[in-house]
Amino acid sequence: MNILNKIIQYGILLFIFLIPWQARLMLVPGSINGEYWEYGTQSLYATEALLFIVLIAIIARVMVAIRQKTPSFSVRTLYSPLGMLAVLVAWSGLSIIWSHDRSVGLEHWTMLIEAGVVFLIVSSRVVPFNNVLWAIIFSGFVQATIGIAQSFLQIVPASTFFGMAHQSADMLGASVVETAQSRWLRPYGTFSHPNILGGWLALSLMSVAAATRSLVVESRGAKDRTTIMRFAIRYLVFVVALFGLLATYSRSAWIAACAGLAIFIVVSAKEKVFRSYAFVFVGIGIAVVILFGLMFPDQLTSRIIGQNRLEIKSSQERGASLAQSWDVLSKNRLLGTGIGNYGLAVHDQLDANQPAYYYQPVHNIPLLVLAELGIIGGIVITGFFLSFFRRHPERSDSPYSARNGVEGYNRLSAGVFLLPFIIIALFDHYLWSVYSGMMMGAVYMGIFWLKLGKS
Repeated sequence: MNILNKIIQYGILLFIFLIPWQARLMLVPGSINGEYWEYGTQSLYATEALLFIVLIAIIARVMVAIRQKTPSFSVRTLYSPLGMLAVLVAWSGLSIIWSHDRSVGLEHWTMLIEAGVVFLIVSSRVVPFNNVLWAIIFSGFVQATIGIAQSFLQIVPASTFFGMAHQSADMLGASVVETAQSRWLRPYGTFSHPNILGGWLALSLMSVAAATRSLVVESRGAKDRTTIMRFAIRYLVFVVALFGLLATYSRSAWIAACAGLAIFIVVSAKEKVFRSYAFVFVGIGIAVVILFGLMFPDQLTSRIIGQNRLEIKSSQERGASLAQSWDVLSKNRLLGTGIGNYGLAVHDQLDANQPAYYYQPVHNIPLLVLAELGIIGGIVITGFFLSFFRRHPERSDSPYSARNGVEGYNRLSAGVFLLPFIIIALFDHYLWSVYSGMMMGAVYMGIFWLKLGKS
């Protein structure tokens, strides 16, 4: 049992650290109108092999536990995050039957199952909460460093090992910020898009904040050299991650990070023992934003104001995509298009004469899920989110208590991880449509459930 526990613990920590690693074996390239289509591509990612090993260890551990004690079940268990997740997975699997391409549906259903496994492990406390935070923090620090280097060098080198495609500002299709003078390449890290890097760095910032609060609880006001160094390391990582986040020019990730940190600061400012540390984060954040603005004024202004050609075009395309999603939904109200089949539905039901890149998911996950899983799927996933709030833990009055420090202090503090997830889901699709995004979303929600004290 101890060996199995170690495989699960260290395996999932390594998996979380490696979520940005995009190395994969492409099994079946997706294709629409004779062109390559990413959202229909069937792949085996290197990290899936690691997750498979962890899953085998979990199954073995569960079998041992069942031998020792017969599990009980009640109907009430069904209306819990675990029960609703099982229903969501089951309905998504059924949707493959009527999907436009069953192999594409099966690929996305497999990703959903894997995300469910990650969610369950993270939220189960099998792995210590602080260890999960530091796996995210270390990964975020590495990705921020890579992203900053890409931003200054203005190139993303190709690497089969890291799963990175070559990108430069002069390439058609590369994600750039357009200024009056030039095109500025947005950094990718080792992700497939700058927005996904932004979402990961936003999660890293939330994790640094939570780890700092945990250290405040642990140190109990100590001012020795070791403790000071531990705080300094957290502040350094925060600076690098925030600078990297700004460099992605991902507005959804910016808003998500601001919202999450705002909740952290409000909650911490209410308690004297945490107040000074919250204000340190505010000061550091303001200083980093000012420094970034002085270094890249044109790029920052262009991205915020959004009045240049590319920004206007992007806004128009997103607006058209939102309108298009309602057309897809109106044709597939009850059952949906089938999981992962939104782009194919646009092709088959609305417009079959566009280039492959046109058939991408709508940048709004609630609409995307409704379109793919129908009204029934929408009800199920709504029930999944509502089930988190069926009951809540009592809060201790002590600022040094475990609930206030490490494992969740109340629903508001749990929002440090939930609100960024919601914001990203409202403005982008990668938390549902791509492998790395699904795994990221599972980590967001797993930590959120931990903070609610539900596991």
